[in-house]
Amino acid sequence: MAYIKVFPIRASVKKFVKYVTNPDKTNEQILVSSFGCSPETAEATFEITRQRGIGNMRDTNGNRAWHIIQSFKPGEVSAEKAHEIGEQLAEKFLKGKYEYIVSTHIDKDHIHNHIALNATSFVDYKKFRMNKKIYRQLCRVSNELCAENGLTTSMPTKEKGKSYKEHQEYNRGNSWKAKLKVDVDKAIWKSLTFEEFLMQMQSSGYEVRQGKNLAFRAPNQKHFTNMRTLGSYYSIENVMKRLEKNRHRLRVPKTITREYRLFIDMATFVEKDNFAGFETWAKHHNLQEAARTFNYLSEHKLLNYDDFTRNVEDLAASITASEMELKRLDEKIANKHLLKKHCDNYRICKRIVEQGNRMSAGERILYQKKHSQEYQLHEFEKEELRRLGFTKLPSEKKILAEIDTLQNRHTLESSTHQSLIKQQKELSVISTNFERMLNSASIHVEYSISPPEIQRPENRD
Repeated sequence: MAYIKVFPIRASVKKFVKYVTNPDKTNEQILVSSFGCSPETAEATFEITRQRGIGNMRDTNGNRAWHIIQSFKPGEVSAEKAHEIGEQLAEKFLKGKYEYIVSTHIDKDHIHNHIALNATSFVDYKKFRMNKKIYRQLCRVSNELCAENGLTTSMPTKEKGKSYKEHQEYNRGNSWKAKLKVDVDKAIWKSLTFEEFLMQMQSSGYEVRQGKNLAFRAPNQKHFTNMRTLGSYYSIENVMKRLEKNRHRLRVPKTITREYRLFIDMATFVEKDNFAGFETWAKHHNLQEAARTFNYLSEHKLLNYDDFTRNVEDLAASITASEMELKRLDEKIANKHLLKKHCDNYRICKRIVEQGNRMSAGERILYQKKHSQEYQLHEFEKEELRRLGFTKLPSEKKILAEIDTLQNRHTLESSTHQSLIKQQKELSVISTNFERMLNSASIHVEYSISPPEIQRPENRD
């Protein structure tokens, strides 16, 4: 299992980076890697990006960096595997928008990763924000990586408002109230009456005790938890009000989908015990579905079963291809932003180096000492650009134009992908109806013109 802690860094980035990359803790820095910077030049790189983001109106908290700690259970994972998981966590969570350093410390019984990331993004120069929602996303990514590598998952990802400490207490069996609140909320959301609410709680494994006060006991819990101890929001009076709201004040979305309308129709008949009306409605609905299916199959010339199944497979393949193209475009855009960052940093440091070269020998020594980080960064960026295949510095205007082109292509591909998903959802309904029609002995639908004959699949035996 891996536990996650996050801390803001407002003081010296240099001391912070020096601590996380300590050779004594990282096997002589073998267990240190980075993205968009180097451990030696991280302070200058972070500062240049931060200066570019100072004009951003959201830069109000003063954080220079963030510190993520990912700790593993003693003996659960090797140092190399832990470092690999830390690199994957930074890559998936930060999505190539922030410079960061990943180091794995082996000086304690429990191996743990330190991720030092710049608080300012070099893509849009916005500040990194940490709140409960972002923290749960970080935990979710960590859990996924742990599961992929055969480790147990432990961090909270869904229970709203549950803190790290609270989750630890729950794992020890102490925080029954926190879990009960979540399960009560879920049961209320699914229920229309108080009796149905109690049945939902019982189906979730709770033992119910009714008397002067309502109480629940979870499996393996020693004592009942009284509802009145959960706060006023969970009092019997408020539970009844919430159930009443479910029945008479349905939350209607701005765009009411066809499925939502059908749900409201069914709920209306059931609530009024109008089962005769419900049967009539259902019969009419089935007739509409049959007509809709015939119209779709005729319009798309898919009345042959083999053609229909081939169309379903082709649509699924198109969605997969579209997703791969979106991923490829995301990688290209990220690489262009990274290239732009390297070029910007190189230009800034080059001006500093050239200014020092114009000074006298005595002044130059003091100047180089003052700007030692910029001198190192100048060499680092020159090597990075050479590694990327650039002997001549590309213009900023050209890189921005390439990014703009890629983003336009990404927007068009996203629109295509959404359209394909919409078609797939519609085809899923048609597919279900088609199967029912093929398996039905007869279809009681009246047409002014006889519908085309549906060809059943050939017997291949």
